Amino acid sequence: MAKFITGKKLTDELCSIIKDAKKQLLIVSPYIQLDDYFKNELFNRLKGNSSLHILIAFGKNQHNPLRSIKMEDLNYFKEFPNISIVYIPNLHAKYYANEDRGLITSVNLYDYSFDNNVEFGVVSEASLFRSSDIDAQAWNKTMKILDRNYAVYIRRPNFKKKILFGKDYMGSDTQLDLTEELVNGKLTTKVNVFEFMPENYINDDNYSDEVLTRDEYQAQKKVVNHKKQKKLSATNLGKIKGKSFNEVILTMQKQGYILDKNTITNKGASQGLAYKENKNGAKWIVYPESLAKIL
Repeated sequence: MAKFITGKKLTDELCSIIKDAKKQLLIVSPYIQLDDYFKNELFNRLKGNSSLHILIAFGKNQHNPLRSIKMEDLNYFKEFPNISIVYIPNLHAKYYANEDRGLITSVNLYDYSFDNNVEFGVVSEASLFRSSDIDAQAWNKTMKILDRNYAVYIRRPNFKKKILFGKDYMGSDTQLDLTEELVNGKLTTKVNVFEFMPENYINDDNYSDEVLTRDEYQAQKKVVNHKKQKKLSATNLGKIKGKSFNEVILTMQKQGYILDKNTITNKGASQGLAYKENKNGAKWIVYPESLAKIL
């Protein structure tokens, strides 16, 4: 059931959506500016939940995005273990949702808005399957808009499955970081936020407690360059060097980048391999164009 709210009820509802999120938190706000309350009382409580995927969309000010979000706040969000940040140049809508409910509103995630503006909102109960008609429409429309815009930062958790059940959190990896291009007004690489798996699993064979050498660490820092590149299917990658699909798959297996044509290893993910999925649910692996050199 949808309910109109304003004033303190609106403020309390938005804060509750953030605070109560366990599995997913969607924040769509053209302008984002966090005060101490937002950080200390709300978001800091979420940092320890690596299973919570936070998806943030902000926008406007294409030539100076830092007018929409402070660098301090951008860097703050980059510390979370499971987060996606998307830039939408023409964004004006505001929408906040977790796995239980959604809020369509006029208010930005901006301390000034809460303290000085008259704001309205409509909150509706939902579920993991978005059972509320209004919230389902808002959620689905938002997903379509995100699909067409610019992912600028992706960080995903790594887990190791326990023998019987459950999983252990083994740290997070930054899989995409285009924030430098964003703040310089040179964001030309359009990366789809849905190309990235929600979480990664490792096993004892490809996980090690060994400390990296300085050279290994420096090499690892270059991984993000693979994420910025154009990604191609195995068939299209093979065309660059006149190789067949099967030849590409065999080469990638020999390199340890994939287990088979449908499964990426951690080593492959570190080289920029990713999954792509169409609207019908078909999924395949895409490869950075630079990997054509090993064919």
